[in-house]
Amino acid sequence: MDKQHKIDHAVQKAREAIIRDDICARSVLIGLQEIYDEIPDEMVTASLSLAGGTGSASGSCGAYCCGLLAVGLKYNAPLEEELRNPAVKQRGAAKYREYRDRFMKEMGTVLCPKIQEKLFGRAYDLIDNEDHEAFLSVPGHQEKCAEAVAAATRIAAEMILEDEN
Repeated sequence: MDKQHKIDHAVQKAREAIIRDDICARSVLIGLQEIYDEIPDEMVTASLSLAGGTGSASGSCGAYCCGLLAVGLKYNAPLEEELRNPAVKQRGAAKYREYRDRFMKEMGTVLCPKIQEKLFGRAYDLIDNEDHEAFLSVPGHQEKCAEAVAAATRIAAEMILEDEN
């Protein structure tokens, strides 16, 4: 499978996961696991906590956060190496800034409520039960959230695979 097919495959698997599970954060890692074996199942499990703007707290988009985690897994130096040579931290920092900038360019923001405004015309408070239910009842909300999931997955996949011929 060539690089573009791998990227497309990861995005497709992430889209399938968000539509099936309705969990933006985890869906990104499920897609990326298809092309990047280093993502452990435990990381996918833990990622549920990042859904809904990081713990349903209306913060950073969970899909964005999980793409960022995968890029960090690929490019951040192990702690021991960083402690020996603090300069190695800069490679990872450059990569997470690149990921952030690319996501911002595409989605306009990294914040869940702002992405909701873009996709749905309004933001939802996912901690408030009534507002959360209203969000879940929006027709096709998984498909709309899949836009952010696809962007996060594609950008992370492109960066993870950039050195591949």
